[in-house]
Amino acid sequence: MSTDPAPTQPSTLVPHRPHEPLSPTPGSKAYTNLQRQIMKDTLAAMPEPMPGGKAELHPKTKERLDKWSQTIAIGEAQIRALGPRVDFGLLRTTLQLQCNRTLVYWRLFRFIELPPEIISNIFHLLVWSTNHPSEGVRQRLHLTWVCKAWRRLMIEDPMIWNAIWFHDAPPYKRSWEWFERAGSARLDIRLNEVDPKWSGVRDSPKFTAPQMSDILDKLFTKLSQIRMLVIIVDNWPPALTVLQKLQTAGNAGIPINIERLEIHRSGIPYVWIGPGFDTQGHRDPAVLFGGQTHHLQYLCLSGIHIDFNDTPLSNLTTLDLRHIAMDSSPTLKRFREILQNCPNLDKLTLDGCGPQPEEKRFDHAPIELPNLKIFTLGSFNLSFACFIVAQIHAPRVRDLTLMSMVGSDYTPLIAMLTRKFKQVRILTLYNLELEMNLVGKRTFVRWLESMPEIGYARLARIKAEILNMFAENPMNYRISLESGSATSEAVTPAHHVLCPKFQCMEVQALPAPTIAEFCRLRKGVGIPMKKLYLNTPWAQSLSHDHLKLLQQEATLYIAPVGANTEEENKLLSEGWNA
Repeated sequence: MSTDPAPTQPSTLVPHRPHEPLSPTPGSKAYTNLQRQIMKDTLAAMPEPMPGGKAELHPKTKERLDKWSQTIAIGEAQIRALGPRVDFGLLRTTLQLQCNRTLVYWRLFRFIELPPEIISNIFHLLVWSTNHPSEGVRQRLHLTWVCKAWRRLMIEDPMIWNAIWFHDAPPYKRSWEWFERAGSARLDIRLNEVDPKWSGVRDSPKFTAPQMSDILDKLFTKLSQIRMLVIIVDNWPPALTVLQKLQTAGNAGIPINIERLEIHRSGIPYVWIGPGFDTQGHRDPAVLFGGQTHHLQYLCLSGIHIDFNDTPLSNLTTLDLRHIAMDSSPTLKRFREILQNCPNLDKLTLDGCGPQPEEKRFDHAPIELPNLKIFTLGSFNLSFACFIVAQIHAPRVRDLTLMSMVGSDYTPLIAMLTRKFKQVRILTLYNLELEMNLVGKRTFVRWLESMPEIGYARLARIKAEILNMFAENPMNYRISLESGSATSEAVTPAHHVLCPKFQCMEVQALPAPTIAEFCRLRKGVGIPMKKLYLNTPWAQSLSHDHLKLLQQEATLYIAPVGANTEEENKLLSEGWNA
């Protein structure tokens, strides 16, 4: 008996009929769900494989594949051309045939006959190519459930298990089992205390210092193998315990080879609320790794600080400092030393943490950061934000983020940024306060004019007036030499458009009608939006009518969680080494 999936009769390839619901588009959550449902239904209809049995393929499988491929090609062309207006029957038929073809390909390929090392490499590619740690956990488990041969290969390979996310409920039996399976391989460890799967209450459970100490004692039996350590907690005691344990181990001479360290204290920033204030740990901060930082390349500290003066920090590729009180932040002199010692710095994030300003007049030359690609500035008042920008000269920045700049008009900061980062290709504006009077508009337009390579924007919590400036004619804000006022001459939009390469954006926390109107304005100047990425939680809060409204203006996609979109990756890498 043939085990081929049942053939599907192709429906007539017709466009969308009026008054019918819009079809899901490739990349959307509804499209992915439809693909999964079709695959599940097809597998459920197929006979179960028998132990020791041999699957037989239909004698005309080759002819079937050729016919399916022809129909799929026609269907895919219609889907690309019509987008959400494509006939749903055509869409479903195309996806069904894609599923059938994939299943036949799986059965034709004798995977288990490959050499074990080839299979292991395939497994590595699969489990290490996920967009989010939780997906990697599922992939590893699913692979061990396929058959005895796969399970044996998986369990015997330490490189499969060396990325460990303590995502299961305490006492973390699964995670500790992976810890053992990893053997002597380099380890990537992620530990966070709150998981909605086993705790629906945000304030519980939380680690105590002794609990964190017990976990670290077990983890640090393989301290020299740890390559990446990411810890996310809520309160001060467990966060300080991590730093103190690392300092103690370093002082004891235990080799520390950590390349990436992230410690996030996600509770109330800056202050210690409640009993148990630890003067020694808070006011006498730890020297990171006891000074063994020669392998460290990526440092992120959020809501927790170290002894910046005595901790050697050099040759970092990422420096990410967030929500650290001013008196615990590095001094201006030390901050500049760190930047000078990191000529290959690729990413700099300063969010609510910057160098302590000096009382004397600032007269330093900016630090040269020729390789800085990503720069994030957030949660500062106007004067301090301008002070930080004056510290660096990074002409090659490609990804610029301004966030949580509220409480005053930040137009002077925008004026300071104009022509400072001319190679920006990705711009993020999140909760930015600007006065859109004539001066503000002119300043904003000049800033956008100085960044003609922008191709992607992440936008959230900004006024519609700011958003719509991307569709303005810059010639209307040029200063007339004779009158000293803005010109009002009519100019052909095709020749004077702000950010002419900007056709893809990621949005959240903005009214859907505002986004739709912006897309119409960009289309009106000859640069329509091609893709609109939606943040997953926010997209789920949108009504059906709002989603339909946005679909009429651009193709909708769900932004990947914890990873860049393909457009972002391309804009960041394209021509960087030229």
